[in-house]
Amino acid sequence: MIHDPADTSRVGMGWFCLVFFSLVVVVAIVQLIPGSSRVVVTSKGLYQTAMYRRHFIAWDDIERFGVAEWTQWHGPFRQRHRLVGIEFRAGSKHRSKQARLQAWNIAFVGYHAALPDNYGYKHQELADRLNRLLDAHRP
Repeated sequence: MIHDPADTSRVGMGWFCLVFFSLVVVVAIVQLIPGSSRVVVTSKGLYQTAMYRRHFIAWDDIERFGVAEWTQWHGPFRQRHRLVGIEFRAGSKHRSKQARLQAWNIAFVGYHAALPDNYGYKHQELADRLNRLLDAHRP
């Protein structure tokens, strides 16, 4: 499209596609670098990292973990989605942030937030492990 001399209107679209998909490749490579996405469990809580941005959730702010599950239709096909959901305690600072979005999340899947990945575990197995750690570290 870029080198087509007969149609100059397609040259701009060709450059746009080249630049856009080049940026997509760079983001994909950054996500594949070890350490860019992970969850670290400590005695104080969870450190969740995504694209090198770290977010901390204390054990005191978490009520429980569970499996958030919903079904979505894609034309004639039905697809089931699952994530490890996080329910925050009443009065938690995480619960007061983005209250409108969390209301949608609770109505949709029953949890305030979710982990972005299951990190190689089955969803229920990871939720059970995190609940055991939550019980062990809860004051």
